[in-house]
Amino acid sequence: MSHHGEGGYKLEVRDLSLEMEGGTILDSVNLGIQEGEAFCILGGSGAGKSMLLRTLVRLHEPTTGEVFLDGSTICDLDPSDLRRRVSLVQQSPAMLEGTVEENLMFGLRLADVPEEEARTRVREAMTRASLDPSFLDRRAEKLSGGERQRVAIARAYAIRPQVLLLDEPTAALDPRTTREVERAILGLKEAANLTMVIVTHDIEQARRLGDRTILLRRGRVVAEGDSASLLEDLDPEERARYLGELDKRHEDEREGDACE
Repeated sequence: MSHHGEGGYKLEVRDLSLEMEGGTILDSVNLGIQEGEAFCILGGSGAGKSMLLRTLVRLHEPTTGEVFLDGSTICDLDPSDLRRRVSLVQQSPAMLEGTVEENLMFGLRLADVPEEEARTRVREAMTRASLDPSFLDRRAEKLSGGERQRVAIARAYAIRPQVLLLDEPTAALDPRTTREVERAILGLKEAANLTMVIVTHDIEQARRLGDRTILLRRGRVVAEGDSASLLEDLDPEERARYLGELDKRHEDEREGDACE
């Protein structure tokens, strides 16, 4: 049985700030995420969402503040051990050359999981991520964006992390493919006590996937609450600002800047 820090949080961020090249990226962020919770980080472009996710697996070291996993600071953990317990799926996940099965088996072999157990985990991960077993023989480099995203989620889940971090899992996908990826995420959400942190710029997605959501703006948490009611609970000025940022983002996407 795992012991938790104060407040019983699986993952906790205390007074975390991150400064890079003279600019403040994250500013005194505090978060407490419960075991088994799906927690969304919502915000416009440049809010610091992805940077926050990356500090949770020590891809960036915070300037001040600390991150705790099960009540212990992550600075005491070996980074590779940390990344097995807290697994990050990047916005554009890289696939190894070879089949989908080879991609899923790779991390399990690194972690010395016995072959038979590894294959069982791979099958379970595929089911959870709404992928047909026939996908295992497909060439990973030939997958579409949505398929690649679901395979990356399955690959991360197969390692049996305690926390799964998803960075804009549907950012470049059309609405139908977005629904497929969301179905995969919801399948994982029902898995045994998996804690998830999902970065998104879409309030509707936060409602569909998240139990609780924070709104991040210029590196600061400006609102926190139940995903279903977060937008209604925002003060009118903050809501207008957030919706304005979203409108600007859609304009940028129409102009084709989103692929940079």
